[in-house]
Parts: sequence; C-alpha cells; structure tokens
Amino acid sequence: MNRPRAITYAAAIVILGVTLLSGPAIGVVDLTTPRYDMAGLGEGNASVDRIDAPASATIEREYQSETYYLNVPDARIHLASISGKPTVAYGIEIPEFGYSRSTTHFLSDGRTGWIALSLQTDTFSDDVTPGEVYEGELSVVMRASDGKSLLYNESIDVEVTK
Repeated sequence: MNRPRAITYAAAIVILGVTLLSGPAIGVVDLTTPRYDMAGLGEGNASVDRIDAPASATIEREYQSETYYLNVPDARIHLASISGKPTVAYGIEIPEFGYSRSTTHFLSDGRTGWIALSLQTDTFSDDVTPGEVYEGELSVVMRASDGKSLLYNESIDVEVTK
C-alpha cells in the first residue's frame, strides 16, 4: 500500500471513529461541553466601589481608506466583592447617528480588584465630518440577582479625526 493512500484511510477512520464515539448512538465522548458554565449567569451580586471611564472617544479614518472606525478606550471597574455570576455591560450611544453598541462582560465568583471593560472597534458611516465633535453617552450596567442597575452614565465627546 502506498503512503498517500494509507494517510487517507487513517484520516477517514479517525473521522468516522470520532463521529461514532461522540454521536447520539454511542455518545461516549461529549464534544459539545461549553467552555464557560452558563448556569446562573446574571445571578449573584457584586460591589463596585470605583469606576474609571474615558472622557472621550474618536472616530478615526483608516489609513489610506475612506472607511472610518469608532475607537472607545477601555473603562475599568474596581470590584470590592463578588458572589455568583453577575454580568456587566459597557456601552456607548451616539444619538446624532442613531448608533448604539455594547459589550457584555462575565464576572466570576471571587474575582475582585480592577477589571478592564472594552468595546470592540467598529466601522462607522462615512458621512462624518473630520474635525467635528459629537456628543456620546457612555454607560456601565450590571445585571445581578436584584435586577439591572446603572452604575455609570455620562456624556463624552466623540471627535472625528483625519
């Protein structure tokens, strides 16, 4: 038997074996286990004693392109205590453009100290004017056992740079 044919047969046997072992018929191996236990998410409580949030954000033009992107610096929260799995959402809203974006961060039981909250850089419409400053609203919202609570909500300047 030549080597390429042996490799092909071996790969087919491995694929077939994993499929059978992890499938519903035999089910010896579970390949669908989540990396993070989602049970109890948004339940528990946390005590936030300080929030450091940026005073401004930028809409910048991508290098040698007509595309603009929104760049919001990270905010930081200081957790004094935590129990369970509360979540924290960090978001920005720019009413003039009807734009809103947020990112949910999952907190772990026992993890205290400073935690960075980030927003993914996002492409933005090309109808912005370089040099203009728009008003945005930055917020930090916690979801815990006692419901949803607004931890931070302040206006920020969103400047369009060249």
